Amino acid sequence: MSRSAAARHGLSLRRAICIFAWVTLSLIWPAACWAARVITRIDVRPVPRGTSIALSTADKGALEPKSFSLDDPPRLVFDFADAALDSSLPAEVSAVAPCVERIRLGQFSADPLIARLVVDLSGDALAPIVKVEAGKEPGETVIVVRESGAAVLGAPSTAIVEGVSIVRLPGAGQLRRSVANLADPPRVYADLTDAVIEEACRQELPRGVIREIRMGQQPADADHPVARIVLELREQQAHVVFADGSDLVLAVGPNAWALPLPDYQANNRLKGKRIVLDPGHGGDDIGAPAVFGRSPKGPFEKDIVLDMALRLAKLVAAEGATVKMTRERDVGVGLRDRAEVANRMKAHALVSIHCDSCDAPNTLNGTSVYYDHQHSRGFAGLVQGELIAALGTADRGVRNANFAVIRRTRGPGVLVEVAYMNHEGDRARLVHPNFRERAARAMLQGLIRFLSDDAK
Repeated sequence: MSRSAAARHGLSLRRAICIFAWVTLSLIWPAACWAARVITRIDVRPVPRGTSIALSTADKGALEPKSFSLDDPPRLVFDFADAALDSSLPAEVSAVAPCVERIRLGQFSADPLIARLVVDLSGDALAPIVKVEAGKEPGETVIVVRESGAAVLGAPSTAIVEGVSIVRLPGAGQLRRSVANLADPPRVYADLTDAVIEEACRQELPRGVIREIRMGQQPADADHPVARIVLELREQQAHVVFADGSDLVLAVGPNAWALPLPDYQANNRLKGKRIVLDPGHGGDDIGAPAVFGRSPKGPFEKDIVLDMALRLAKLVAAEGATVKMTRERDVGVGLRDRAEVANRMKAHALVSIHCDSCDAPNTLNGTSVYYDHQHSRGFAGLVQGELIAALGTADRGVRNANFAVIRRTRGPGVLVEVAYMNHEGDRARLVHPNFRERAARAMLQGLIRFLSDDAK
């Protein structure tokens, strides 16, 4: 055999071996792939305070990853059983979040068949918040990795109860919130601190007083993320906002303030604080009467404010504070004595509770909060904001006044005028126990916000 023939023979032999190997692999590997999910696409996108990683399969079948974390270096590992990676996929993807350094893909095992995704975390990052869910497209699996420290809010649910439109936002109940309403078009919004929106949304409602719900991210407040939910209304209506466990509830419609409240869930947020509650008037001093005709009509201001103060005292104590009341029953107490209770106790805050009135019945209505010393101005604003959000009353603002109780109290103190005794609409609220409970919880939230901010 000539040298050239031998060379050709050797080449043919090597080619035959390669063809045999290729045929063998083509019989084995595709068979494994056909029995498995083939991951054909990875899509990495930024989300608020994190990264979204979407993986798609060729046959539109679902992936069910098993996950665990490793240290040194810190990383998250996601294993996909019975899954193979398409050869076109990159081995590494750039990070798009401060808490993530890079994302890696690889075929961890051929027998058993396991595809692996590794998320390398920043060395100084706290343990992230991880969520795995089905994507919007068939066969899409989404892994979201977010920085810790912020609540992640999904889409709200809606319902109509007794003519009141109710919006429930899971996970937002205990967040610090600021609620307001705007006109043209009429709308109510709530800004929620330390929260991120999972996905900006816009939802039209076919019936009820709410026309549309919108959610989106606002500019951060001193590095604290702020999420906003907006309720655009078909017409101006009263609204109330309250926590139901871990959920935030926004209710809009006639008599929304009369809805029953869920049981209060305390979280020890006033531990170590000393609070004085001052129910106005008492004894022979009935306070502002509701005058319809010639005779005062009960219950009187002294009765209503005592009930609200007793409700608030229970809530304050449940939050871990030491609480002292200037009166716990229907007795008269001097103005100087009321302030001295707070001064002797060196109270962190005093709340004096009243109901308003005016010379001409049914002309004025709404809620206001008064302060005397400048160090109580911010306190008054927080309490007023919580009351307006919770009660749906007219906002008569925060005012400076020379009232004896708050003038003589050396520490922070405010005087609350919850609503008008001689306005039929306000009085209907004041005599309702659910309204008084809402008022007590709103004043509690104002205390919590003020004392939390004060401690920073």
